[in-house]
Amino acid sequence: MLINVSVIQKMVKKVLMYQLLTNFDAKLKEKNLQLTHRDLSIGTGRAPSWFNNSFNQLEDLQITSFLRMLAVANERSKEKAGKDIEAIFLRDIFTSAAIETANALNNLVVEEDAHLLDFIQSEEKLFLDLIGYWGILSSKNKLDAVEKEALREIRTILKTSSDSEEGEEDEQ
Repeated sequence: MLINVSVIQKMVKKVLMYQLLTNFDAKLKEKNLQLTHRDLSIGTGRAPSWFNNSFNQLEDLQITSFLRMLAVANERSKEKAGKDIEAIFLRDIFTSAAIETANALNNLVVEEDAHLLDFIQSEEKLFLDLIGYWGILSSKNKLDAVEKEALREIRTILKTSSDSEEGEEDEQ
């Protein structure tokens, strides 16, 4: 097995950033905000292409940057809707899927390379979900060659695991 924990951690982190930034982007496009990446960037005092670049590169934003982005969104909401953004705004960004991905990242921190195969097999549903995101990231050229190889190995592991479970069920 060529994959290791650090490669998987990097890949999971990319998924987490993709989830959060995509969710945030969807909120920006809603009728009561209609906030462009350019307007958001300028509103935070940055170059007009800052958020677009961060979004496209899946940049791990600092909490202060994220809070500044929220402040700009809140100001736009006050202008357009006459009210502050509500809790649902954050719930739509920090979805249960994003929290599960963050939890996977936490679990990987304590995982050892020697037990990675067992971990992937024991977290089959999680990794099947991640494979979907990795497929999207791969199609957008956001995975490097090592990560693409790791993705192939994970698919093989899960296919083998799934095939062996089916064989066990057939024997019963």
